[in-house]
Amino acid sequence: MISSLDQLTPATRDAALAWLDSAERAVAPDLRATLRDELTIALCERLDADANEADVAALAADLTPVDPDGATDERRNDPRVGRWFGIPFDVRPPTADRLREALWDPADPRLLRPRAFGAGWDLNLGAAAVKAGLIEPDAEDEPFAHTGREAFIAAAGFPVLMAAAVVAHYAVRGRSLPDELPSHWDAAGRPDRWVTRRTAAGVDIGLALAAAGLGATAATAPAPNARKAGRLALAAALAGGVAKQTVVRPMKGGWWVGPVLVGGVVGSAGATLLGLALAGRAGERRRDLGDQSARP
Repeated sequence: MISSLDQLTPATRDAALAWLDSAERAVAPDLRATLRDELTIALCERLDADANEADVAALAADLTPVDPDGATDERRNDPRVGRWFGIPFDVRPPTADRLREALWDPADPRLLRPRAFGAGWDLNLGAAAVKAGLIEPDAEDEPFAHTGREAFIAAAGFPVLMAAAVVAHYAVRGRSLPDELPSHWDAAGRPDRWVTRRTAAGVDIGLALAAAGLGATAATAPAPNARKAGRLALAAALAGGVAKQTVVRPMKGGWWVGPVLVGGVVGSAGATLLGLALAGRAGERRRDLGDQSARP
């Protein structure tokens, strides 16, 4: 693996750049920058500094044709997924796997990835963690493969804690809250839709308990570790968003409402994925040290 095409020999780098140029010309102009980034990352991940032109040609044959968003044929033919004036969108029902892929990819240096649900981009928290020095880009050979059961159970505790906080909020403050509470805020953070206090409590408590149940199920169900991590991230995102919404509802609102709610969702999911990734990295190191100590 290399970190830049500049680490290749001049002849190999020229061959790689020539292939990137030809690949760019095969797609629409608004996709070219994204495609080039994706292909450059693939080249760096799969070439060594001593690679030659033949290695580039073999890799190019393996990667062609390439979709800039890594889309399968099913995804390319799905009208719910695509780009609108260069902005990616995906309006399929969100899944844990897509959320994990959008929010956590330390090996991809890009900070923005096509959104798991909706239009625009999500913050690649894996890349942000790498830039902050919290984790290495190649921390695990396979993400979350060595994350232990205890780490998954601990991660499931966050949605449970948030559910308890939401229930306690309405149990303690319920009668002192206004008769109507906002259910939606406009772009400036001003409430523009309202529901009764009873409805708000039912929605918030119901969603919080659903998040807690999803987290508990994800941590204990038999499934690949990467899928468990995605489900726990989804549970954390829901729990964090609901908890923030519960706190924000009685307030007058303002520009800060949107960032607070988004931060509750993305921050909770990101912290969960980071914790699981660090636990996996520690597990991988223990495995490697154990393998080395067993050698004569």
